[in-house]
Amino acid sequence: MTVGGGPVVEEEKAEGFTIPPDVKQLGIIAGVISAVILIFPGLPAVIKAVGLILALVWGMDSVRKTSKYGLGTGVPSIGVLAMGYGIVGALVGIALVSKVVSKVGDSVLAPAAALGGVLLMGVVGLVSGVLSNHEKIIGMKIPKLEQGMTELGMAGTIAMLLQFSIVAGSLNFDVVLDKAISNGLIAVMFILSCMAMFHPYNACLGPDERRPRTMIVSVEVSGLLCVILGIVVAAVATTTWGVSGVVDGVLLVIFGAVVWLVCFVKFVRMCFEEAYSTVGTGMIKTIE
Repeated sequence: MTVGGGPVVEEEKAEGFTIPPDVKQLGIIAGVISAVILIFPGLPAVIKAVGLILALVWGMDSVRKTSKYGLGTGVPSIGVLAMGYGIVGALVGIALVSKVVSKVGDSVLAPAAALGGVLLMGVVGLVSGVLSNHEKIIGMKIPKLEQGMTELGMAGTIAMLLQFSIVAGSLNFDVVLDKAISNGLIAVMFILSCMAMFHPYNACLGPDERRPRTMIVSVEVSGLLCVILGIVVAAVATTTWGVSGVVDGVLLVIFGAVVWLVCFVKFVRMCFEEAYSTVGTGMIKTIE
C-alpha cells in the first residue's frame, strides 16, 4: 500500500438534498432501498438489479471517501476487501435464512434473516477500521476510516446477497450453493463487483477527479455485471415472480446493456467537456 502526497481538498457540502446525493444521503438511500429489495427475493431480476447498482455505487463512494486521503495501490485492495467482507457476510446471511426456515417454515419474513449477515459485516468492518487507525496497532490515521470500513462491509454483503437472489431466485442456502457457488459463478460476481467499487476511483484518480464522473463509471461497470447475470438467469431458466426465467434474464440483459451504454457515452462526453484539450492522434504509426 502506497501513500500519496499533497493536501486533501474537502468538497463543498450543499445544504438539503442534492443531485447526485452527497455521501451521507447516498449511504442512507442506497442502504435502505437495497435492503428492502433484498428481503423480497421473489421480485423480478430487474428490480433486484436496481438495488445491486445502488449497493455497488454506495461501496464505490466509501472506497473513494477512504482512499482520497492518500491510498495508492490500496485503492484496489480496499475494493477487494469490501467484497471479501461481502462473500463472508452473504454466506452467513443465507445460512441464517436456512436456519429460520428450518425452525419456523418458509415464511414471508424468513429472507429478512439475511440482514443478519449485513449487520455482522458492518461490525467486522468497524472493528477493522478501529484496529487499522489505532496508533498502537497499525496507525494508518485515515480520517473516518472506521465509518468507511463499516459501510464497505455492509454494501459488499448486500451486493453479493442480491446477486445470489438474482441468479438463484431465492436466498435458500442449498439453492444458492447449487446455482451460484458450486458452478464457479461466484468468482465472476466477485471480480466484477470489486471492479464496480474500486475501478471508478482508480480510473478517474488525478488532480481533477470529480465524484459525479467517478460515480458514472461505477454504474457503467454495474451494467456489465447485470448483463452477465441476465445471461445466467436466462440459461438456468429460474422462475421468479410468475415470470419465466428466460424472459426475466432477457429483460435483465437489456436493462444492463442500456445502463452500460448510457453511462459509457455520458462518461466519454464528461471527459471531453472537462479535459483541457482533446487531441486526435490518428492511428499509431509503425516503423517500416
